[in-house]
Amino acid sequence: MANKKKYLIGIDLGGTKVLMGLLDKNFRVCREYKAEIDANQGERAFLRTLLGGIKVLLEEGSITSKNILAAGVGCPGIIRFPKGVVKLSNNLSFLKDYPLQAKLSKYIKVPVLVENDANAGLYGEYKLGVARKRHHAVGIFLGTGVGGALIIDGRLYRGASGSAGEIGHTLLSMPSFLQGHGIFETVGATLGRLGVTSEAALLLLKQKAPHLFDEVGYNIKKIKSRTLLRSIEGGDKAIKGLILDKGKMLGIVMANLANVLNPEMFVLGGGMIEAMEYLILPEARRVMETYLLKPLVGSVKVVPSKLKDYAVLKGAARLAYDFFFEKKRS
Repeated sequence: MANKKKYLIGIDLGGTKVLMGLLDKNFRVCREYKAEIDANQGERAFLRTLLGGIKVLLEEGSITSKNILAAGVGCPGIIRFPKGVVKLSNNLSFLKDYPLQAKLSKYIKVPVLVENDANAGLYGEYKLGVARKRHHAVGIFLGTGVGGALIIDGRLYRGASGSAGEIGHTLLSMPSFLQGHGIFETVGATLGRLGVTSEAALLLLKQKAPHLFDEVGYNIKKIKSRTLLRSIEGGDKAIKGLILDKGKMLGIVMANLANVLNPEMFVLGGGMIEAMEYLILPEARRVMETYLLKPLVGSVKVVPSKLKDYAVLKGAARLAYDFFFEKKRS
C-alpha cells in the first residue's frame, strides 16, 4: 500500500450483533468494537449503533477519518454489488432496497464497500486465511442461519443478480405437495443455530439433556454453541447425537455442491464450527465422501476457517481495499 493513510475499517454486521475492527495496512486488527443490534428498533437505531461504533474505534485510536483508506461491510442478505444496496436481508428486515453503502459513506466520509457477509468471509479466507492459492472454494458458515459463498476461477461468484451462494435457502426435503401446501426443510432452518437450538430445547423438555438443563433451565435463549459444547462434555449423549446428525446433514449438502461445482476446498466457519469442529467436521467429511462421485473422493479438502471471528471483518476490509485501490478488482 503506497497510500499514506494508515488504516481500514472492517465491519461484520449480523442479525443480532455487529463486530467492527480498525485494521492496519497488513490487515491486522488494532482495535475492535462489539455491540448488540435489535432489529425491532428499526433503521435509526441501527444507524446510530453503526456510526457510534465507528466513532469509538476512531476516538480510541486518536485518529480521524482522514487516516482511513476505506471501510468494508459484510452484511447478511442479497446485495446489489458494487452499489452496496441491500435488496433483502432476512435478519434485518428493514433493510429492503436500502442504500447502506451510500449512507455510510456520506456519514463517515471515506470510501465504503458493502458485500454479502458470507462472500466477505470466504474472500477473507481466500486472501488472508486457509484458502490462499485455492481457485475453486466454497464457504459454508453456520451462524444464526447458514451463509454460503463461492470462489470460482479465483474470483467471487455473485451470480446474475447478486444472490449466488445462498446455500441456506436450498432444500433438504421435498415440499409436501400432496398435502396441499409446501412444507419443507431448508439448509438454513435445519443447520442454523436457531434450528439446532429448537431441537436441543425439545430434548431438554423430554429430560434427555440433564447437563444442559443444569446450565440454562428452561431459558432457551441461553442455549448457544458453547452451551451445547459444555452439555456434550458433561455427558449429554442426546445432544451429542443431535450435533453428529447435523454433521451428517452438512455432509449431504457438501456432496451435492461438490458434485455440481467440483471445488478444491470447503471452508467451514461460524459459531457452531468454532465450538464443535471436532465433532462436525469428521462426520461431514465422511458423509460427503460417501456420496461424492468416485473420482472426486480425496480431492476435496474440508477445513475450518482460519480467521474465525475475524473472517467477515477482515474479508470486508480486504475486499474494500482491493476494489478501490487495486487494478484487478474482485
